[in-house]
Amino acid sequence: MIAAFKPLARWIAGDYDIYRIFATDGGAPARVQPKSAMRFEAVTVESIAASADELIRLQQSYAGEGSTAFACQVDGRIVGVCFYWHGIRYHARNYWPLAVGQAKLVQIVTTPEMRGQGVARGLIAHSTACMLELGFARLLARVWLTNAPSRAAFIAAGWRQIAVVVRINPLRRAQPMRITFGERPTGHP
Repeated sequence: MIAAFKPLARWIAGDYDIYRIFATDGGAPARVQPKSAMRFEAVTVESIAASADELIRLQQSYAGEGSTAFACQVDGRIVGVCFYWHGIRYHARNYWPLAVGQAKLVQIVTTPEMRGQGVARGLIAHSTACMLELGFARLLARVWLTNAPSRAAFIAAGWRQIAVVVRINPLRRAQPMRITFGERPTGHP
């Protein structure tokens, strides 16, 4: 049904995107019991660049100044990574403006053979606890409307949906129209 909707939506609205916005506000993060072989930790760009998996190595551009990276390892091999951006680093993206003390999870990826085994959920839960310990008051993320596995991972890790953002660009306008349902951003425009 959704596949049939896409051409019609693109014809009417032009280019579009629809995202769910998730947040956690510093309450007690959900405790996720990782499989015994999984280890979660903060990582450096060097360890990501040294990964045996090309998919993981391709994520190294998300690391650097204003970024905090976390990984899930199984038997010493990175099988999933996630990245939070904050401060100046995030301003270039700025899909959902951040206030001082906020960070946004901008990328999470799991190697194909580990999908469905709790890697993303564990990464989100572990990184949430670490980011809150680092002093961030609020963490945010955006998830494509129909991405059920990501939505489930955030909910299982204790995050909640706070908004849905629809952007449409009829007639290829210079600036797309933006409609927000739910909470509005509190950060800088």
